[in-house]
Amino acid sequence: MVVLTDYEGRPVRLTDERWIHIEEHPEMVGSREAVAETLLKPEAVIESPSDSLVRLYYRFYHRTMVG
Repeated sequence: MVVLTDYEGRPVRLTDERWIHIEEHPEMVGSREAVAETLLKPEAVIESPSDSLVRLYYRFYHRTMVG
């Protein structure tokens, strides 16, 4: 398990199972540094529509498969 920090200083736990799930998306393989950066410097943070306790962090990257 890895514990990262978000832009408000909150710990974000990413278990091995979560990393496996994230990297099931081909565009996310090898993006662990980008995930950490997105948590620290998000361009948008929204509440998950399915779980009010979950926040979704977004950051635009120019040099990825999906932009």
